[in-house]
Amino acid sequence: MHIKNIFSKDIFRPINGVIKVNDESAAAVWQELDEYVVTNELHKHFLKFFGVYLEAVDNPKNSDARNRIGVWVSGFFGSGKSHFIKIISHLLQNKPVSDPGSGETRLPIEFFENKITDKLFFGDLKRAVETPADVLLFNIDSKAEDSSGRDAILRVFMRVLNELQDYCVEYPYLAEVERQLEKDGKYESFKSSFLRIYGSAWQEERDAYEHRRDETVQALSE
Repeated sequence: MHIKNIFSKDIFRPINGVIKVNDESAAAVWQELDEYVVTNELHKHFLKFFGVYLEAVDNPKNSDARNRIGVWVSGFFGSGKSHFIKIISHLLQNKPVSDPGSGETRLPIEFFENKITDKLFFGDLKRAVETPADVLLFNIDSKAEDSSGRDAILRVFMRVLNELQDYCVEYPYLAEVERQLEKDGKYESFKSSFLRIYGSAWQEERDAYEHRRDETVQALSE
């Protein structure tokens, strides 16, 4: 008998050596969830994170619970921080993933049914992922601008938030105008007016709005 035959999976299968935050391909996500091993140490971290998370979910009107939801993940280089955070993001979104090879489709939580032996905690985990959540997972370096100062990190977070909400990313003040228009129930009519006046969609032209000032002002006036 060969040693390779005692393993349940092919030992020559390709495995990503580095987990990339921005790699959301079906093959990568499936492998990350399928190959993840919940060690005793990781089990403690999952318990701690979802304990805090569920406290806020179960007490939505309790400001103290909401204020304590922040979690800081620290560790040595290569200790698995990014992998751990990305797995949590998959679980919180709990969107179906498909294996490109077999065509099989599963929810992220289904990968963990046999990875977590504590059935009580697994029940809490299922309850947590059934709560709708928006996940913003990103590498700060990939979103940062060539700027410094005390607001540099804040600008990155605002950039990602605006991108998620489909507001202008390049000009934060334009995003605030869009946000206010939507709050007033006028955003869709503004976009319709701009399309009629200029002949192109607002989302396609807003990054060059300085060259479309007249059309923008006219649409806003309407």
